[in-house]
Amino acid sequence: MVARRLLALLLVASSACFASAGCAVDAEDGEEEEAVAGDGDVQEDALVAERQLNGSELPDKTISLTFDDGPGKRSGELADYLASKGVKAAFFINGSKVAGRQGAIDKIVGRGHLLANHTHNHKQLTKLSAASIVQEIADTDAIIAAAQPYGPWVVRAPFGAWNGSVARAVNATEMKKYVGSVFWDEGGALTANAAADWDCWGKGVSVQRCGELYLKEIRTKRRGIVLFHDIHDKTVDMIKDILPTLIEEGYKFAPLQDVPSVKRAIAGASAPAEDNQCQSATLGRPVNENVCVQSRSTQTWSRCVDGDWIRSTGMNDPKCTERHPL
Repeated sequence: MVARRLLALLLVASSACFASAGCAVDAEDGEEEEAVAGDGDVQEDALVAERQLNGSELPDKTISLTFDDGPGKRSGELADYLASKGVKAAFFINGSKVAGRQGAIDKIVGRGHLLANHTHNHKQLTKLSAASIVQEIADTDAIIAAAQPYGPWVVRAPFGAWNGSVARAVNATEMKKYVGSVFWDEGGALTANAAADWDCWGKGVSVQRCGELYLKEIRTKRRGIVLFHDIHDKTVDMIKDILPTLIEEGYKFAPLQDVPSVKRAIAGASAPAEDNQCQSATLGRPVNENVCVQSRSTQTWSRCVDGDWIRSTGMNDPKCTERHPL
């Protein structure tokens, strides 16, 4: 994947997002869509761990809360509530949802939360033309820049759909200032031991039970970026139900920009990459063709090939011209 800034190759494709339509449902409460398993167009190379910006490096019992698809009817209320508990979250907004809800945007920024880009219409970027890709990000960027003029500039792709063509389109424009794509460690799938809020509501799971499953996954993994969707009323209710428990249990809440992989990406955004280079989430800088890097998050190896990451055997890969083990 080509990158002129950190955005370009930090494709995160969490297996949770791809295994379920984790960020696919953006209907508000009262009009939820039926949950659909799988997005359909995700390629195997999208799972290369070196692209990932996740929270696996956070300290024990430290999580970062993120909210997608808003602003919703209660996003301002949620921003106030989180701030009252000393928690700073990231709100990945869809620009098309902002009309009539500018007050929520003002509260998000005014309470110290991060306003981040989830595109304008929540379309799958890998199915769009280059011009449409850029427009999707630029339209929401105009809203973010007006409210949060000094950044940082962080993006999360709808459906986890990101590839080299998308990155090249974005990084050929002023939108190259964005870093990402940022994904998550908890909140991506509804199972017996974990939850995804959108799927809970689509399948009739109660607020209490969904919250219990979120707590179960967080207690098991003990760290990471957690995904929610503030477009849903029930999600706001669930947050108010589980956050006091997490605080009582001693969990800390890191702003997204302080998550190590995201922090490196933001710091490295001033180091442009050439078209045949890859941007390394682990190193926080671009690397040349056939450089191999071991992922901090999964310890697997990836090799840069024609501006994109592919899986590698690492120390045993004869095509590696450089190796960067942990």
